[in-house]
Amino acid sequence: MEDRTTIQVSEHLRRKLKVLAAERDTSYQNLLKDMTAVFQELDANQTIVSLPTPIYKKIAEKISGTDFKSVSEYVTFTHRTLLGEQGSSEEKNLEAVKKRLKKLGYL
Repeated sequence: MEDRTTIQVSEHLRRKLKVLAAERDTSYQNLLKDMTAVFQELDANQTIVSLPTPIYKKIAEKISGTDFKSVSEYVTFTHRTLLGEQGSSEEKNLEAVKKRLKKLGYL
């Protein structure tokens, strides 16, 4: 038998979570597990950014077999590079990333 803990939430919040679970075609329990997993992965200096599923899947496909461990890592890398946070030759890096992103169909 699995361990269970009761958490007190307002009726309003419980209803919202049940609707969200139904919209995602998952159980209320699975929704709570998924939400918990997301927050466990978050560092105090991170936030959540939402991507449309087709874009997420396209990025995941593109980085398969590369050194990127996750879509999040790839998105962080590309944005740091675009924003000039990755080194001394910012202009060259920015142009190289823009070319790569354009080649991949993102620009």
